[in-house]
Amino acid sequence: MHSAAIYLLKDRVLVHPWQRTAVGLGIASEPFVSLPVDANPDTLGKAILTALSHSGQTVPHPRSWKGLDTPRLKAAGVKSERAFQSGTRSLSVERGAESFRIEPSRNGGTKGDTKGFEPLPERSILVASDASAEKLGAAVRTCFERCA
Repeated sequence: MHSAAIYLLKDRVLVHPWQRTAVGLGIASEPFVSLPVDANPDTLGKAILTALSHSGQTVPHPRSWKGLDTPRLKAAGVKSERAFQSGTRSLSVERGAESFRIEPSRNGGTKGDTKGFEPLPERSILVASDASAEKLGAAVRTCFERCA
């Protein structure tokens, strides 16, 4: 499965591919693409398509998680996970045979039982797999409004 993450931060949009580790965990990978917060739908859609084309690989499971978030945090322009999650909206995009599935998340922050980004599958949007980059980017913009 090809998938990517898209984050709407205070001052930018961050896009990156997801890979699966040998034990099945999702892991962020390069390239990390940072776009202006007001990037047009076509530019956003093209960045997502690029991320999807770099996803879908199986990678070794990390022996240590220390420092693995550094490239993502750097691309986001922040120094900590707390700063990264503060006010951030998160989506995942999966490319299937017939459609893209855009799934928003709830931001639970960095502490407590609800920490992290929790998927909201019931709020997902489907876009035809042959949609233009502009249409994909526009659907992602719409889906950001479905984040909680």
